[in-house]
Amino acid sequence: MLFIFRLLPSIIRTLTRRKMMTNKNVSTPQQIWTVAKWEFLHFFKLKQEIISKLIMLLIAVIIYFFAANGTDLNKQYSLATNTKQQLFDQLDPRFKFKYVEDINLVVKDLDQNEFDGALKYDAADNTFTLITFEKEAWQTSLTSNINAALQQQRFNALNLTQQQQDSLAENINIEHTVLNELLKNQADKGQTYTAFGVLILLFVAMFGVFGQLFVSITGEKQNRVTEQLMATMTPQTWIDGKLTGQILLAVKTMLGTLISIVLSMLFFTVIIKQQPLSLSFVNWSMLPWFVAFAVFGLAICAAFMAAIAAGIDDPNHSSKSALMMLPIAPIAIAFFIMDEPNGLISIVLSYLPFTAFAVMPVRMSLVDLPFWQPLLSLLLSAGCFYYLRIFAARIFKMGMNMYGKEPSLKAMWRAIFK
Repeated sequence: MLFIFRLLPSIIRTLTRRKMMTNKNVSTPQQIWTVAKWEFLHFFKLKQEIISKLIMLLIAVIIYFFAANGTDLNKQYSLATNTKQQLFDQLDPRFKFKYVEDINLVVKDLDQNEFDGALKYDAADNTFTLITFEKEAWQTSLTSNINAALQQQRFNALNLTQQQQDSLAENINIEHTVLNELLKNQADKGQTYTAFGVLILLFVAMFGVFGQLFVSITGEKQNRVTEQLMATMTPQTWIDGKLTGQILLAVKTMLGTLISIVLSMLFFTVIIKQQPLSLSFVNWSMLPWFVAFAVFGLAICAAFMAAIAAGIDDPNHSSKSALMMLPIAPIAIAFFIMDEPNGLISIVLSYLPFTAFAVMPVRMSLVDLPFWQPLLSLLLSAGCFYYLRIFAARIFKMGMNMYGKEPSLKAMWRAIFK
């Protein structure tokens, strides 16, 4: 951490040498981008990213090795049994059964004879017991085979037709159709899955922003770089740069997490299960809306967290640290409005900038909304972020000038409107 703050003077000298601070009361895009670039590279390490992906690849290879080793489809297994039933003809051909007179004798020397296991039949209870010396993956497959064959045997004993058997085995699903044409029915679940998928990625990214902003701003304050910062740039420039860098980091986190999830799905579905991967549950037409709300949500939450962190002097004992967790609340609220997407509370929260980034995407996945409603919500969120970053800069300036003393919430509130 000290190494990072030792780099600050060199950054400041670079800004001065490029004559970017001819007027320290004016922010320029070049200054903001310089701070954003430093903030991004402060936490983003390409070498660490590559190492983490290589570790994931190594773990995947290890999993594949054990999965392939445990599911040898060509190997045959020999089992002793004390019954002669046609049931065995319906099982997987990998399992070969041999009738023996004394099954207990086979069980006694199971670790030494040619059998992989013994299938003991109890005629009194009409039950089977699988006995093996070791526990291996093929035993689960055999048990499932026997259960399916026994169920089919019972159906045959009842003289049921194939249609009756299928009817008994079929699950009863109750479909819920809503008459309100604005509400989407169960066939539109793909939009809901997409919305909540983006929210989960947002949740992961937000925790990263929380930790990084907390460490960065409180560390700058504790390491007394205030004087150098104030001499070379405005607090607004510093905050705008930090927020831009953190938003880019959060987007990178969301993309990295998404890529890891997709690769994991590809690995387990295509390689392990040898099935085609289907992304039909993703609603591609709604995805741009959800991503836009996620980015604005990250921006608002980052500005709020920066404002709170700027008012913290000692992160180990400050009561304000808990306030930085407030932006997580809208994501939790979004999970509880699914039953009443057109309720008054849901409608209000979908326009309130501090909750719209989580609530509006869920409403959009459940209700056919006119175009202007999500657009208005996005514009309100953009306006909120614009002013929230100004408030964060004012609190940042006050907090930097109060080294050794933590401002109260009342003082922070006054600084916003000063």
